[in-house]
Amino acid sequence: MRGKSGLRIASIAVFLLLGPAAADATGETGIKVTNGLILTKCTACHANENGVVARISFQRKTPEGWEETLWRHKRTHAVPITRDEKETLVAYLSDAQGLAPAEVAPYAYTLEKRDTHETIEGQNVVDTCVRCHSYAKSALQRRTAEEWQKLTGMHAGVLPMWLYQLQDVVDWDDTLASSVKVLSKRFPLETKEWRTWVASRKKLPLGAYVVSGYEPGRGRYAGELRIDAAASGYTYAGQLRYADGARSEVQGTAVLYGGYAWRGTGTRDGAPTREVFHLTPDGSALSGVRFPAEHHELRGIETLKYAGSAPSLIAAIPSALPAGARSVTVTLLGTSLPAPPAVASTKAIVPAAYHPGDFALGEGITVKQVLSASPTSVKLVVDVRDDAAPGPRKLRAGKATQNGLLFVYKGVDYIKVTPSTAMSRTGGVGQAVKQLVQFEAIAMSNGKDGLPNTPDDIEVGRVPASWKLVDLMDANDDEDLPFCGSIDQNGLFTPGADGPNPARKMFENNIGDLWVTASYTPPGGRELNARAYLLATIPLMIHRPVQ
Repeated sequence: MRGKSGLRIASIAVFLLLGPAAADATGETGIKVTNGLILTKCTACHANENGVVARISFQRKTPEGWEETLWRHKRTHAVPITRDEKETLVAYLSDAQGLAPAEVAPYAYTLEKRDTHETIEGQNVVDTCVRCHSYAKSALQRRTAEEWQKLTGMHAGVLPMWLYQLQDVVDWDDTLASSVKVLSKRFPLETKEWRTWVASRKKLPLGAYVVSGYEPGRGRYAGELRIDAAASGYTYAGQLRYADGARSEVQGTAVLYGGYAWRGTGTRDGAPTREVFHLTPDGSALSGVRFPAEHHELRGIETLKYAGSAPSLIAAIPSALPAGARSVTVTLLGTSLPAPPAVASTKAIVPAAYHPGDFALGEGITVKQVLSASPTSVKLVVDVRDDAAPGPRKLRAGKATQNGLLFVYKGVDYIKVTPSTAMSRTGGVGQAVKQLVQFEAIAMSNGKDGLPNTPDDIEVGRVPASWKLVDLMDANDDEDLPFCGSIDQNGLFTPGADGPNPARKMFENNIGDLWVTASYTPPGGRELNARAYLLATIPLMIHRPVQ
């Protein structure tokens, strides 16, 4: 049955690639295309009925999804398209047939190259889709019911071995039909989120933005940058300040696809970087990742919020204070924070000093002094009572309030290594780029229940640990430790070169399994230890826009 089913699907694949124009077999109408490039370059193969173009009009995708479609057509169908034409088409399709921020948010991790454990409902979708790519790749597109069915035809035509690679699926026909039904219901072409977004989206405000972020290996940072309009998108420039006092200059250019998907190229202290941000579903901020141009795995999480937004608090640095702390400096980041009252002098109206009572950091924390203040940043000096209860605090700065940005803790009870499981990739030969891993030791405090590894535990922050690699092998394994790579004392693991290694048994590659261990002794305490698992493996040779 599987063999006949595969031949049947493949035999009709060419028809399914074209299909009807104005409406599909279910009566769902398509989205009218107005772009001249599509109407001239694509309609030689895709039927066009008054601007409703077969296949194209019946789907919506992210910028990366449309880029992948164009890339595949150029590679497999020799569609003549220049880089500038590709950019024009991606911009148009992302705007007219993109996704809403609320549709992207649950699955943005794959666009931002974040590691995660996917949650997938339905074994049928796992059997037919997730064995080869992420669930997010399916979830980041919207199609009519018939268009989802046509996607299976495309797979059978372009990937004829697809069917035979899934030999353990008992009844392929039923599994495939069930999967198409599920995807059609979950991700239809027409959605409330898209209609709402199209009706309400506005231009990105220009001007100052407050920045809050975290960079593995360096810690938390804050700052401001300015976004201005440019001929083909936006320019930005600003300064970031780390918790240890270090500063970084950032600048670059970006395109905002579809009014929600920020894709930037720039520099940090002169080194090339990229940004992948998405507008939050409520439209209040851009949130995503900033990373070195060649190493997306070293990404830092970042949020940008327009400085002229309604009063809000978005971060506190540090984010945890020990009970009994005295004269600690805390920086609050936000938008439209209160300005000091003006008073008259003999010469002019000048700002008066803030009163500590203008700010509150919650029960058990006393604000003693305001060191400096602006509409986006306030620096306070505080004391924490010895008997302050562990847990989150509600912060207030004028009209802005927020819970869960600042915690009080009793002491450091254990550490954990993040990520707890990781994968590096060899490289350095040919076009293969090494994939590094930045490990961190994070100090943790037991919460109110006094127990470790429970939901109320408090993250104190990254600590300077001593790092070591330990071989993970059984009696039949070749030793991996001398070949897989090295780790520095900031927790950065660098893998070995790719390809066979003559120094290894049977010329094996520089791959294997390791434990990454961290040791840290808090002031006046005992040594704490933790470890993470590292799989050092081969390069990823094909990098798709959506993995």
